[in-house]
Amino acid sequence: MRGDGYQSDFVNYSLIIQSLTRNNTVDAGILEKLYNEMEADMIELDGQLLNDIIVGFAKAGDINRALYFLGAIQGNGLSPKTSTLVTVMNELGNMGRTEEAEAVFEELKEGGLKPRTRAYNALLRGYVKVGALKDAEYVVSEMEETGVLPDEYTYSLLIDAYANAGRWESARIVLKEMELNDVKPNSYVFSRILASYRDRGEWQRSFQVLKEMKDCRVNPDRQFYNVMIDTFGKYNCLDHMMATFKRMKVEGIEPDTVTWNTLIDCHCKQGHHNRAEELFVEMQEIGCLPCTTTYNIMINSFGEQERWNDVKELLGKMQSQGLLPNVVTYTTLIDIYGKSGRFNDAIECLEVMKSAGLKPSSTMYNALINAYAQRGLSEQAVNAFRVMRGDGLKPSLLALNSLINAFSEDRRDAEAFAVLQYMKENDLKPDVVTYTTLMKALIRVEKFEKVPGVYEEMLLSGCTPDRKARAMLRSALRYMKSTLQS
Repeated sequence: MRGDGYQSDFVNYSLIIQSLTRNNTVDAGILEKLYNEMEADMIELDGQLLNDIIVGFAKAGDINRALYFLGAIQGNGLSPKTSTLVTVMNELGNMGRTEEAEAVFEELKEGGLKPRTRAYNALLRGYVKVGALKDAEYVVSEMEETGVLPDEYTYSLLIDAYANAGRWESARIVLKEMELNDVKPNSYVFSRILASYRDRGEWQRSFQVLKEMKDCRVNPDRQFYNVMIDTFGKYNCLDHMMATFKRMKVEGIEPDTVTWNTLIDCHCKQGHHNRAEELFVEMQEIGCLPCTTTYNIMINSFGEQERWNDVKELLGKMQSQGLLPNVVTYTTLIDIYGKSGRFNDAIECLEVMKSAGLKPSSTMYNALINAYAQRGLSEQAVNAFRVMRGDGLKPSLLALNSLINAFSEDRRDAEAFAVLQYMKENDLKPDVVTYTTLMKALIRVEKFEKVPGVYEEMLLSGCTPDRKARAMLRSALRYMKSTLQS
């Protein structure tokens, strides 16, 4: 249009933003650019265009900009659409900003609009996200009082809230309520209940959830089975995990990459590397292409077995499939190379990663510093620490504890205590690992008499000593006692 000498109007901009939003290709940067063009062209922002801009920024994840334009629409004496306010509430709820979501909800009511099910669900979702169960219950009660019918999503959210709070009986009552209101629960509802039990360590409840599901005449879908497989895997119940996988296939549900990744990863974590490799091959034989996560799991598995040629082969295969290594890939490589003392390979990975435009993470440097520490290579650990700082990364407690350990292994107690001082000066609170490692450093250089002082400082700082810390103290006291007796 511009090329042909035509000027865009507010209708054109509305259509562009609506298209981006509808196709989920909306980006805050693009929206900002479009808005700058509107200002340059002195386009008058009508109600429709402002609503579209608000929805666009909200769905692009820039909720603050969306709220700015919401203020603009109200300042111009215009009324936002109900769907616009619901979108804003949804995004605020996703971010746990429930007070602001409440304010938007009240604005909706004050504007003479009657909230419908979607508006209530948006508010409810926020409360469930932050674990505000009473507020969630109040929303559903208000819906019933105002004659707004809860839908499947409303009930799903409420069940999620009860499951997260460990109130299984309340969740069951909601399921019964759904039946009475002719709202059939779906597999997602039960997968959320199952996930909440998994996260609280109550994996045995999986069978109970499955029974409840059958009682409600709901068939498990792929997502439910994936959660169930993950639950058994997390608690090392590999037999139950594989039985669930078999059942899933018998019921005609094809496993996806999430299913295969979970199976492979769980076998790797249990040290069953051969079985993991068999599953990796089987996955490809049935036509399910590995994703980057799959390759990362297998790279870690081969690294633990020190099968370096196979690691390189995997990287080549991954790239031939059009998959580029991500931050997790490089972190995994640095970790496995570091643990095996292949430090040149680890450093090379860092350089390759930087040249690919990826920024190294703190986790990556932590792995490298820890690997040097385990071998008492304190100078190399210090150098890795300096490079980390040079990359603009703030050292974490984990990295500093690893550095203390490097000095401890290298019998450099003065430098170890210098790291403690650095922590204090930079508002990093030492933990029980910090003090235990410092006590180990003193014992290494036979400065047993200083150990009780470190233990006392640990207590005064509010750290609760663990078994290892108490063992360090006893070891030092025994030596001091034997020295006095002799």
